[in-house]
Amino acid sequence: MGNALNAMDTLLEIAKRNLNRAAEALAKANRDVSEACNQQQRLQTFRQEYIVQRKSIALEGITATDLKNFQIFLNNIDQAIVSQESAIHQYQEIAKHHMKNWQTCQAKKRSYEVIIERNQQQKQKIATRREQKQMDEFSSNQRKYLMANTSP
Repeated sequence: MGNALNAMDTLLEIAKRNLNRAAEALAKANRDVSEACNQQQRLQTFRQEYIVQRKSIALEGITATDLKNFQIFLNNIDQAIVSQESAIHQYQEIAKHHMKNWQTCQAKKRSYEVIIERNQQQKQKIATRREQKQMDEFSSNQRKYLMANTSP
């Protein structure tokens, strides 16, 4: 039974290490999602600021070439924003995958903990029964001894 407990303790330690690795991967994936969202927000803010800046310049007059360059640049920014949306989606999918992996590792670790706990409870029950049996035998022997010494 001792070897089984050592094996279970080893499995539990491995499960804990795997859980830690999974948690680190999940944290990184969540950071990647957050950074991608922040990047998209910066692109959108830059787009708005660029439009406002160009509107004030356009009031003074704008050439056809400048207008065309403005439109091309806005299209490029819009494409970058769309690309960033795609990147966010990919990072979110990766984060979902890491979340499932973390949950699986957590469940495995917990199952080992439950098995070890049940095993310890079983050992405690056996020890308690053994102690009770010894107490009963001691009590019985003591009664026999008292009866033998008090009989004429």
